[in-house]
Amino acid sequence: SRVSTQSTGALGITNERVKKKLFDSVEQELISFQHGSVPGTVEEWLRELHLTKYLSKFTSQRFGCMSRVLAIWEIELTTILGIEPIGHRKRIMRSIRDLKHLQKSLDDAERSKKQATPSPSSGPQQFHSRAEIERGIDYEVRYLGCSKVDGSGGKRETAAVCAKLLEKTRGGEQKVPEYRLRIAAGGIEFIDKLSQRSVCNYPIQDISFVSRDKGNLLVFSFITTDRRAGVKMCHVLKALTRNQAYETCATIAQSFEVAYQISKEQAAKP
Repeated sequence: SRVSTQSTGALGITNERVKKKLFDSVEQELISFQHGSVPGTVEEWLRELHLTKYLSKFTSQRFGCMSRVLAIWEIELTTILGIEPIGHRKRIMRSIRDLKHLQKSLDDAERSKKQATPSPSSGPQQFHSRAEIERGIDYEVRYLGCSKVDGSGGKRETAAVCAKLLEKTRGGEQKVPEYRLRIAAGGIEFIDKLSQRSVCNYPIQDISFVSRDKGNLLVFSFITTDRRAGVKMCHVLKALTRNQAYETCATIAQSFEVAYQISKEQAAKP
């Protein structure tokens, strides 16, 4: 919910300087939260900043694309665009700074991904050694929930479950639990972050599918099979970063490979 003059009064905050500091900090957090990706248009960006009234100024002065906006100087906000309120100028410049950092991070991640992407014949990228996979690799994740899937449980089914659970948790009304996800050759284990206790464990042989969501690259899912009941469940999780989501899926894929190697070695023993 938005902080308002009425709500601060109800909290007993009457000092105007304190109110302004509070509003500025809340606005900064809102803007930082919204910028999960670089807006595609100037209109979309200004809408996020609640400053769409300046759209005509930007477009008429040839700041109609985001590449031009990111190159703007602070003095141009007053001399060219005629934006006088200091709070609005600060909001705009803070957003531009954050977007520049975000764009650089995205460019660096994409460049690293291209450099690290293996050739088609080399198999999936491996982030860890076999010994590390046998011990288990931990990732911090948010668990969005699970849902039963019919059929083969492929990309179409998982995409539908991801969309449904994302919509269900988007409003913030439903609390999203956080876990440490331990991925090992033996399976996937959920560990409570506070108590450090194991919540549930899915053997590797019961996991049939893992995939990142195309609509939200922070989100990934995997399918487990309850062999006794013959039911397939799609579990949907959200990583802290896109790179982490990519690495987590790659680690699950690597755990399949290590488990297969172990089973072959055991079968070869006399």
